[in-house]
Amino acid sequence: MLMLRLAILYESRLGRNDGNPLYVWNDIKRRQAENPKLINIDHVAPIDDLAILGKYNGFLWMDWGEDGLTGILPYTPVFPKQNGIDPVVYWPTDTHVNGASYAYRLGLAKKSDIVYTAQKVTVEQFAKDGVVAKWLPCAVEPLAYPKYELACKHYDICFIGHINSQHRIDHLDRAFKEFPNFFYGQRSFEEAAEKFADSKICLNVALNDDVNMRCFEVTGSGGFLLTNRIPSLEELFIDGKEIVMYDSIDDMVEKAKYYLAHDDEREAIAKAGYERSMKDHKFSQRVDVILNDIKKFKEGVKHA
Repeated sequence: MLMLRLAILYESRLGRNDGNPLYVWNDIKRRQAENPKLINIDHVAPIDDLAILGKYNGFLWMDWGEDGLTGILPYTPVFPKQNGIDPVVYWPTDTHVNGASYAYRLGLAKKSDIVYTAQKVTVEQFAKDGVVAKWLPCAVEPLAYPKYELACKHYDICFIGHINSQHRIDHLDRAFKEFPNFFYGQRSFEEAAEKFADSKICLNVALNDDVNMRCFEVTGSGGFLLTNRIPSLEELFIDGKEIVMYDSIDDMVEKAKYYLAHDDEREAIAKAGYERSMKDHKFSQRVDVILNDIKKFKEGVKHA
């Protein structure tokens, strides 16, 4: 049976260690602990010569926002080279950010053997630009975002994230005015999950029709997700039964008021959203896809 020795490459020394790279690494480390003769993974800073660590038969580059760190990193990240035998796997997240960010990720995709994208629309965009990609949405890591059962909720609405667009500013400004009992801030992992559990409604404002991590972190920790309408998200959750989508700022306010006044309906939707995430949207399931595709690639090379 094929022994996989994988290297996952991402920077974690600048104060950020979250998102897809961390969750994929942790999941494979758990698999390694259970079956050390079948799989091994090292987390390597994308710098220097990987050969000094020995022979790898697969490389994982999970998007960690490195394009936005230009000028901050004291080095130029080294992307693994294709050799036709040991697959380079690339899973970009922020392909919905157009311009130079898209061009950067397209460039890395062209250097990879197995390409996924967290945004479905990018499958078609990449195809037009000569890259075959598979849609692999983000997910939730239950160990990082556990489900909390609280006796009461202290906030009507919460938004955990950054104010990084006028679109988001407009939505949050209106929400603050309509719902004064509002929590806003930046939190990660268990602290974020606690705020989701402590809020009746967890708001999402996607930047560009992107299925972002918040969709899974909220539902995966048992929160009620109220999000702007994202076409591909409707393929992952049932609107009105597992999450609730809004079509405008006015619609956001109207639906928030409705579900604040209808506790039973809101909690039933939150419960269904949690069950859907636990059934279909855990990181372990995304890693299953990645590892199976790596094995298929290796088997194809072996029998070529």
